[in-house]
Amino acid sequence: MLQLVSRRSGTVDTPATLSPVDEADLVARCRAGERAAHDELYARFRRQVAANLYRVIGDAGEIDDLVQDVFVIAFRGLDNFRGDARLSTWLYRICVNVALGKIRSRSRRPPAIAVGDVEDLAASAPAFGGERPETPDRALQRAQDHARVYRALDQLPPKKRIVLYLHEIEGLDLKDIAYLVDSNPVTVRTRLFYARREFYKLIAADGSGSGSFPAVTGDDEADADGGAA
Repeated sequence: MLQLVSRRSGTVDTPATLSPVDEADLVARCRAGERAAHDELYARFRRQVAANLYRVIGDAGEIDDLVQDVFVIAFRGLDNFRGDARLSTWLYRICVNVALGKIRSRSRRPPAIAVGDVEDLAASAPAFGGERPETPDRALQRAQDHARVYRALDQLPPKKRIVLYLHEIEGLDLKDIAYLVDSNPVTVRTRLFYARREFYKLIAADGSGSGSFPAVTGDDEADADGGAA
């Protein structure tokens, strides 16, 4: 089910890459307070940051504000950027934390699917393997499946949702996820195990036509290495 919203070949936003030397130079100029360097960093990574936030949250409604939050944190924290990871990876870590904060701060419901949205989906869908463009009926089904996945994700405790998203949708391994969520692979593995179980329980309830999800057990803040959260 999670594969319905996974990143497919040809749909991944690729940032404008910089060589390590150019990246270090850009960071140094930003640290020196050069306005043009700040503008360049924002222009290079804004679209990637927005795409990352949208995929985690599943709602474009507040993306512009969240993008600004990410870059405010980034510019303030550049003095702490040691270059151990690529700049894009470091920004992705900030995206994950900003998204996690937003998920914690509100209880969201997926927006209704409008006819116009379905027509846009059908018109923009790529034709894979020489197939004809997607029909409006298929686009509607895809949108409904997408909404169903995010309805289930919305019911998970935030930390479980994040690791499930990063592993199953982004395809990241446990070590990379541990870096992004500032944890360790053992804790991430435990969260992922329980997140999968709870997610598919929610999907099964949604598919049963009951109209409601079962309560999810487990305290997201009880986060010992061997715990359920």
